[in-house]
Amino acid sequence: MIKASDLYKTYSGGIHALNGVSFEVNPGEICGYIGTNGAGKSTTLKILCGMLNFDKGSVSIGDSKLPGNEEKIKSIIGYVPESAEMFNSLTVKEYFEFIRDVRNIDSSSGLRRANYFAELFSFTQHLGDSIGKLSKGNRQKVLITSALLHNPDILLFDEPLNGLDAFSIMIFQDMVVKLAAKGKTVFYSSHLLDLMEKVSSRIIVIDKGKILIDKPKSELNNSEEYKSLESFFREIAVRDKIKEFAYDEAFS
Repeated sequence: MIKASDLYKTYSGGIHALNGVSFEVNPGEICGYIGTNGAGKSTTLKILCGMLNFDKGSVSIGDSKLPGNEEKIKSIIGYVPESAEMFNSLTVKEYFEFIRDVRNIDSSSGLRRANYFAELFSFTQHLGDSIGKLSKGNRQKVLITSALLHNPDILLFDEPLNGLDAFSIMIFQDMVVKLAAKGKTVFYSSHLLDLMEKVSSRIIVIDKGKILIDKPKSELNNSEEYKSLESFFREIAVRDKIKEFAYDEAFS
C-alpha cells in the first residue's frame, strides 16, 4: 500500500511543487497519476521512493514510514524514473548482475528473470552490448527489467514508456495489469492519456501541486465532471490560458 498525507514540498526559489497532497493506493490497484509538466508528478514519485525529502506531511510505503526507513522501502519497490543515469560502460548482462547483487537475488533466479524479460521485450541480442551503445528504447527496456528483477510488491513508474515501440508498449501495459492482478501496488505516471485511461483502475489528477481528482475509474466514468482525460485536460488548458497553435500567427 502507498499512503501520502498532506504532503508539502517547496524548492529553492519558492517553487511550491506539492501543496497538501493526499492519496492512498491499495494492493491490486493501478493508479494513473496524471498532470501537466510541472504539476508535481515526478516530485511525488521521488518522495515515495525515498530519493527526495518533503517539508511537511507523512508517507507510508507498505508498513514503513518516511523519512527513516529508506533502505527498507527501496527493497520492496521497483522504480522506473523519468530519466536515469546508468553505467554505460557495463554490458546489459553485467548491469543485471550488478542489480542482482544489490538486490540479493540468487544467481539462478536473477539469470532466469533477466533472460525472460530480455526475450519478452526482444532485446536478447543486446545482452552483450554496453549500455552506452543501446538505443533509447532498449535502454528503457533494460531500466524496466532492472526494476522488476527482485519481484517488488510496489511499482513506481515515471514516464516508463519513453522511447518504446508500439509492441513493447502493448507488452508493458499487459504486464502491468497482470502484476496488479497478483496483488502488486502500481503507481504510474505517463503523458500517454489514452493508454493511462485503459490500464488504470484509479485516476489521480494533479495540477500545480494540488489534487483535482482522486477516484476509481469506474466511478469517474459515470460522473458528469469527467468525460475523458483528454477533454479534462483541455478544460485545464482553457482555465490556465494555455495557448493553442495558430498557423497564420506562427508563420506570418
